[in-house]
Amino acid sequence: HHKEVLDYQMNDWNFMKIICITKFLCKKFKEAARGTAESKLSFKNLNETAHPDMVSLWEAEEALAQANRLDDPTAMDIYE
Repeated sequence: HHKEVLDYQMNDWNFMKIICITKFLCKKFKEAARGTAESKLSFKNLNETAHPDMVSLWEAEEALAQANRLDDPTAMDIYE
């Protein structure tokens, strides 16, 4: 009887997670969309005020990190 009760509880819990996940994912998507807009604005402001030489340096560092990330995961440390 205990096994049946536990199985019922676990199945009910999993079912409820599936039912509620849509609302959760919609909320997270809206948060991510707002964050993307804020990030784009911040990037635009930084890009407009930064010295062109610095922008070129950052682009070169980013390209190098992307090229080396499979062989050396620490190459991505420039983003921290």
